[in-house]
Amino acid sequence: MIFEDMRRIINFHKVKDIKWFENVICLLKSKYTFVNENQLIRYYYNKEPLSRNSCMITVDDGDMTSYTIIYPILKKYHVPAIFFVSPEKMMQKGEHRNFWFQEARHCDDSNALMEKIHSGNYPIDDIWEIIDSYQQEHHIEILPNQNMTLKEVREIDSEGLVAIGAHTMDHPFLARETDSRSKYEIEESVKELENLLGHPILSFAYPNGTPTTDFGKREMETVSRTTCKVAFSTEAKKFSRKDDVYSIPRFGLSTGSPLFIHIKLMLGSHYATVKKVLKNLRSSQHVSKSFIKKILLELFGDRHFTLCFPPCLLGGRCRCIQSAQCHHSVGIRFSYMAVL
Repeated sequence: MIFEDMRRIINFHKVKDIKWFENVICLLKSKYTFVNENQLIRYYYNKEPLSRNSCMITVDDGDMTSYTIIYPILKKYHVPAIFFVSPEKMMQKGEHRNFWFQEARHCDDSNALMEKIHSGNYPIDDIWEIIDSYQQEHHIEILPNQNMTLKEVREIDSEGLVAIGAHTMDHPFLARETDSRSKYEIEESVKELENLLGHPILSFAYPNGTPTTDFGKREMETVSRTTCKVAFSTEAKKFSRKDDVYSIPRFGLSTGSPLFIHIKLMLGSHYATVKKVLKNLRSSQHVSKSFIKKILLELFGDRHFTLCFPPCLLGGRCRCIQSAQCHHSVGIRFSYMAVL
């Protein structure tokens, strides 16, 4: 059944609200046993056991909030993690000192530029051409540095609680790149980090991270030829020994109340299915509570569900448990609660 094995690797990116992050860590700490990089590697390679509620924290990109918000909370609660960074960005080398998505979001609040890049199958050099042209055309200044500095990364690395992993040089969609560029992005990021930190790098995270779409066998084989023992995707499911060690799944968290986060983690890989079902049903004019409950029970077996629905489904006053002023955003204010 879906709630029996709670092993999770939970990934964060930029965090703006320190109180939100602290609440999330406290929630996770109440339900999980945290493991570090070495424990996870021994789990896969040496078959060392981990509890059924084991949890690892990872953080991608090395945004400055990794140092100012995330790391202080992890230290406060003694929670281990892996931070995945780009040596090029923390060295602030070259013309493009930030990641392309940081500049793109700064250029266009409507997200049209981001949507164009995501849908266009562009390699990284073309992405930068699009962003550079947009900045010049609209007279937009390049952002100041948005990421951790080398000094900050070295400080975190030296204290031992958080491991440092590689995340390519320029955060491309690796599957869109040539063989030589894909190889360079992976191998060079590992080698440069090792030179800067003075020890082997054991972990790698694929940018964007969807198997097949963002990386594939080519990238996995390249990582396997480095010092890295494990590599991480963004496929949302529990981790297990059945995983390929160079494509370990992770759940992403970026927002939401403690209740929403609890539901999302409990549902695991089924969360996307339920979200899709409820989103589709929301557009229907005549949906009964019993019909939706029947679908959920078919998905998850004989579990007890307490359901709440926005008025656009059932009419009347909103009974959303997330907020008194629910805006019916299924992705943030999830519209039912599993009573475990």
